[in-house]
Amino acid sequence: MRKFSLVLLSTVALGPITAQAADLAPVRMSSKAPAQVGNWTGFYIGGNVGYGWGSYGASNATGTIVNSNGGSGIYGFNAVSGNGNGLSAGIQAGYNWQIEQTVLGIEADWQYLNSKASTGNSAIAVPVFIGGNFSGSTSVSTDWYATFRGRVGYAFGPALLYATGGIALADTKVSANATGSIVTALFPPTLGPLGSMSASDSAVLIGYAVGGGFEYALGAGWSVKGEYLHMGFGTKVYNLTGSLQSPAGLTGVIATHVDIKPSFDVARVGVNYRF
Repeated sequence: MRKFSLVLLSTVALGPITAQAADLAPVRMSSKAPAQVGNWTGFYIGGNVGYGWGSYGASNATGTIVNSNGGSGIYGFNAVSGNGNGLSAGIQAGYNWQIEQTVLGIEADWQYLNSKASTGNSAIAVPVFIGGNFSGSTSVSTDWYATFRGRVGYAFGPALLYATGGIALADTKVSANATGSIVTALFPPTLGPLGSMSASDSAVLIGYAVGGGFEYALGAGWSVKGEYLHMGFGTKVYNLTGSLQSPAGLTGVIATHVDIKPSFDVARVGVNYRF
């Protein structure tokens, strides 16, 4: 009887405690993680399309005509006027490093550019004591440009605001043509039919590029961006030489000197895929 009473007493005593423990709600830890800045680290590649505003700043356009009979003369023509505005489109690739909210990167791009400026037909003035009757035109065009730039930006959420700057390259071509009469002798001044002449010269110019942009991450490695760049290339001297052949059989050489100072402003939108 004593053993039974002890067991019963223990059961009765523990019963309320067990029931109270079962009624207590479990303690839950917060599962909400702190907000994370989007991760921009990694290689990326993409494409873009935009519009460029160009200025060629042509000046000091002069030249010399020398024919096979020994006649020669110095002439000048109107410099290139107007702006070389046109479509820009191309590809870009780069790498980003993100340190907290700071993003550092490098990027290279190659772009097609439909840019051309021309005088159309313009009179070429020849000194009166030499005489002559010329008409001609000059044009400057750029078919492509490329840049190699650094980037530094600030990331907030899925967005990235950045500045960029570096080296720019541009393939720029100058062309000139002339028709009219050629000086066949200076004493006395004698003119003969010129026929026609055309000449061109091209060079890859090296300059600088600066700008900035805004990029927004869409997820799954994809992002879209808007960007502005200004590029300048200093002054480049072009010396063009062309052969003359007149219907009368006269031959000669025309040498043209033109200084140009190209610059471009480009606004473009694009898409990137980050690996």
